[in-house]
Amino acid sequence: MNSIAETIQWPARAGAPPPAGSEIHVWATTLSVPAETISEFATTLSSDEVARAGKFKFEKHRNRYIAGRGALRKILGQYLQTPSADLRFTQSTNGKPVLAEDFASAGIHFNLAHSDDLALVAVTRLGAVGVDVERIRPVKEMDHLVARFFSPSENEAFQKVSENEKPAAFFNLWTRKEALLKATGEGITRSLSLVEVSFLPDKPAQLLAISGNAIKAASWSLRELSPATGFTGAIAIEAPEVNVQCWKWIPESWQPT
Repeated sequence: MNSIAETIQWPARAGAPPPAGSEIHVWATTLSVPAETISEFATTLSSDEVARAGKFKFEKHRNRYIAGRGALRKILGQYLQTPSADLRFTQSTNGKPVLAEDFASAGIHFNLAHSDDLALVAVTRLGAVGVDVERIRPVKEMDHLVARFFSPSENEAFQKVSENEKPAAFFNLWTRKEALLKATGEGITRSLSLVEVSFLPDKPAQLLAISGNAIKAASWSLRELSPATGFTGAIAIEAPEVNVQCWKWIPESWQPT
């Protein structure tokens, strides 16, 4: 396994337990996998996924895509007790990937996120869920980006953060907003300033307002995720009470027999 796999902080678990009504399961896995695993995953992809993989210019990015989709299929296949190659996907009215009608009766909702060689897969029966993850790193013109795209109150708070804490604060902001907007299917580019979240290092993740409405925000749960060294993430769902369970997922071919 590569260094990302070794720094995943969540316990490994074999097999996917049925999610209880209030549970969200989040799996962390590496996208840097051996060539034989890439080949195995590729055989499970749909023709549309194969076509999309072929559009990547660089092999590294193509392999990351195949690894992410392959892992997603393997994980969902465990929940649905279905071969991963048999899974079919479609899109919601907002363009969010969902399981096709054939699998709707299972009531499984999912979301996939990745950054560099780390991927997260969220699975639940509660409803539409959003997950995001980013590697914490310096970003050019962070102050300008926050001032331009985030809410005035978020910008005011961000400007008071010390320089060495700003990268973590920035990606707390980003991942928490992205998780929420992925849950709704709206996408971050259209609604970045319409949701307000907590993001300071000493504050728990919380959705503060949606379009200025704190009451509407109270119906949502927002949780911080710390899957691996140097990464931050978040998960969001429109449900007031949730139980988030986090594990490390390892491809079956890597597991001891």
